Amino acid sequence: MEPTQALINRLYQEAELLDEGRYREWLALLAEDVRYQVPVRVTKERGPEGGVSGVMGGMFHLDEDYTSLEMRVARLETGFAWAEDPPSRLRHFVTNVRLGEPRPTPKGEESDVRSNLLVFRSRWDRPDYTLLSAERRDVWRREEGGWRLARRTVILDSTTLPTHNLAFFF
Repeated sequence: MEPTQALINRLYQEAELLDEGRYREWLALLAEDVRYQVPVRVTKERGPEGGVSGVMGGMFHLDEDYTSLEMRVARLETGFAWAEDPPSRLRHFVTNVRLGEPRPTPKGEESDVRSNLLVFRSRWDRPDYTLLSAERRDVWRREEGGWRLARRTVILDSTTLPTHNLAFFF
């Protein structure tokens, strides 16, 4: 399979694993040195260069590495993660995938991947739900066994979170 298509397929496989709550399998898609961040979004006046509101440097909703992500998964597996009992029903819609040219690095071939994401989350049997839209800025690394996520930065479109917690993954 062509590397480009293999990487796109990996993004869809990842979404499926997260939607189905198969978090151990999802962890297997992560590089051991993964960095997983969701910075705080800020609204500010447009500067002379234009553009949209940015993110707060050094301030994060989530700032994780492999160990902390693994601990979050282990906690979900205990049955005592009250924020996810009963578990959320999730749907990850990954769109507008833009792949950078693969480049060699000391750790292996890496590719920048930008994508848009819409996460639908519902809980209980109520008609309320949460929608979160974001841009994901990833670095995927080709390793033994395929592409692994080495870095993810999730730029949320909301400055305030329309959810009670972030007990799920983007």
